[in-house]
Amino acid sequence: MGDFHHAPHPGHSACWDHTVDERIGLIANGLSSDEEIRKKLPGLRTLLNEYLSPDVTVEPPDFHRRLLGVFRKSDYDFAYQKCLEKLTDDERERVEKFVAEDKPLQDVSRDFDMCISIGVREHLQHLLGVDCLARVSSDGVQVHAIGASAGEASGAVSTQVEVDGLTTSGSPFEWLKGHDSIFHAFVHKLKDLLTGHDRGHKVIVYRDAKFQNWGKVIEYVPQFTCIPNSVAGVQRIVRYAKDHNMGVRCAGFRHSWAPIFGRSGQITISLLSLAEATRIPNFTALSKVLPEWLLHKNELQTIEVVKGTPRVKGNTLVRVGVSATNEQMRRWCVENNKLTYPLNVIMVEMTVGGTNGPICHGAGRRHKTLSDLVRKVEYVDCNGKLQVVDDPRLLLAAAGCFGLMGVITHLTLEFEPMSYALMKPEKIPVMRAIPPPADMDKNTIPPALRLPNLTPADRAADLARFKDLATNAYYSEWFWFPYSDKCWINCWDTTPDGSGAIDYPSSAQTFMMFVSQFTMNVLQNATILNELISSLNLNEAAVTLISKAAMFALPAWDQPVKTYVTDALHFQRGIQNVRVLDVEVEIPLQPTLDGKPDVPDYEVVQRAWWDAILVCYRNSDTCPQRMPLEMRIMGGSDIVMAPQRGNNKLGTCAIEVLTLEAAGHLWIPYTEEVLAKWLSYTDAEGNAIKTRSHWAKQWDGIKTADGKPWVERMKNVDYKDARQEFMGLLAEIGKRHGWTLADLKRRFSNDFLDGFYFDDL
Repeated sequence: MGDFHHAPHPGHSACWDHTVDERIGLIANGLSSDEEIRKKLPGLRTLLNEYLSPDVTVEPPDFHRRLLGVFRKSDYDFAYQKCLEKLTDDERERVEKFVAEDKPLQDVSRDFDMCISIGVREHLQHLLGVDCLARVSSDGVQVHAIGASAGEASGAVSTQVEVDGLTTSGSPFEWLKGHDSIFHAFVHKLKDLLTGHDRGHKVIVYRDAKFQNWGKVIEYVPQFTCIPNSVAGVQRIVRYAKDHNMGVRCAGFRHSWAPIFGRSGQITISLLSLAEATRIPNFTALSKVLPEWLLHKNELQTIEVVKGTPRVKGNTLVRVGVSATNEQMRRWCVENNKLTYPLNVIMVEMTVGGTNGPICHGAGRRHKTLSDLVRKVEYVDCNGKLQVVDDPRLLLAAAGCFGLMGVITHLTLEFEPMSYALMKPEKIPVMRAIPPPADMDKNTIPPALRLPNLTPADRAADLARFKDLATNAYYSEWFWFPYSDKCWINCWDTTPDGSGAIDYPSSAQTFMMFVSQFTMNVLQNATILNELISSLNLNEAAVTLISKAAMFALPAWDQPVKTYVTDALHFQRGIQNVRVLDVEVEIPLQPTLDGKPDVPDYEVVQRAWWDAILVCYRNSDTCPQRMPLEMRIMGGSDIVMAPQRGNNKLGTCAIEVLTLEAAGHLWIPYTEEVLAKWLSYTDAEGNAIKTRSHWAKQWDGIKTADGKPWVERMKNVDYKDARQEFMGLLAEIGKRHGWTLADLKRRFSNDFLDGFYFDDL
């Protein structure tokens, strides 16, 4: 799907005038009249006709099952088989049983409640794999020393050495003697790093292992990639870097699209094993129950209640290692059933350090950012010393510092008493979910979305409901998939009453999420869809199928479901298995002008939402956006470099557009068109609203409406004053702890950070 061959369209595209179901009807009719393409997509016409039939009900699992079956049976397109090859034997077996209807969904997903579940093989391979030394040579040969820590590997330990799948017995160091050209200098150069008196503190080291972020927009080759399991290991790495004048940067699941990682020739510290950090599909989050040993916790993954005085009476301080994942934290909260973090990102495949460093956020106008929850930072400074920052004023920089201050090892966060979400997601017409701004010309709204029978009273009620959800809901979020007729609303409140609470999602729901993600990957890799587009003269054919499959996978319930807040925050599991590109801005909410300055007015939010929808329709000839427009309403922030800073009084609109990896070649020009709208808004006095980029999302390489790099505006306008304050606070911390800003530049910076923060050093 990455290289659509589009037929030219006179006038408006089909999605402009036709609803989703009408476009599905066009696809079905086109398949009826084109026998050749119909044979290449066996069963698709029947599926679509039955979906449209008032006499047949096609449930979401059956829609996905039969849609995947189309590509499974195709003798022309092998996207299904190629995606299947990326799975393990167990995973392939489950998918095949589901698609072949050998087992119902409940039976296929039942093993999620057992210890032997999706992902166990990968965990076992990791646990039995590298634990002392690994080398990836420039010619691609991979060699692993297995089964002995570096401090113990002296030549007497019997172990195995695996070279590109071939295994030989013997001591790793003894075997490596025969390969001095590749390993000898490397092993000896890192002797002081890998060995020591604290043999229990292992550091896995890879040399010249290419780094690639999750979104595949950043690549570099660090000289050493180190995976410590302790604070002592981190200290050893930083001291080695200091002795050899090297830089150090950290990475977790690598989910940022921004250039905030490391650089070539330096040291990258991976907070996770490379198998867990880089493998897709990743199934860590899809198992309902895993034995504790499979979570392979270490000193950098601890989660423990600690003494101290929280800022809010009744809250509790919890010390968390930066390598702990959101999935580990979620499980800890549910099993503990006493405490919860009040906000988080959706993905569970994120580390605590990874969400804290670039100041990530959740949803709900009462909530600030994740970095605002930090009450203490423990970090290894540029001299390899373990230091602590707990001064509230200094935490305004230290709690969201992009790794510039040093290698953070633990964060103490303020948790709330466990509460329970009353989730009741719904799917309603786009026009009613977030009404267009009052001054928007109705002729600019696609006819497919218009509701001609909507009365002024209906519109007023819809707007009042939207404002109430945005203003008061504990969690507030809206999704719109390209060219869909409906919006998915996920807004909910909480209750302290835990009676009847369930662990959400269930095994079957979790497996359905996995199936949906697998379907996305098949559809975006299916080249046959290019022929379908050309045959039907319908550019949106493939995106229509993607959006329908995605919306089918999202729940909508008549009655609320009570679940743990942590489960509700992470309502989608395993979404990292579909790579996407993502651009997000934070727009300050504006005050109401009728004498209520403390009440937010949502006109700018409505405008930002509908501007993005209209840009999507204007580009339907190439369909650059193939994943949702997403919006969350949240609070402000006290963190100096947070894009939400200054918005505490009224709140923030966090709005983003996403697409599939296959549309990457179309993405930048499209996002620049959307961004031009989002950065153009002014307040009541005509002054530009201080809209800022999300630090972790995609802004590098994107230009603003004046043709200049977005990062120039970030440096010279958006964060001009904040940068000076931030650097001043870091300098004050350094004065207390025995380092300078110049030391930070040498040890913990990268190319982007050099220019953004250290241009005068």
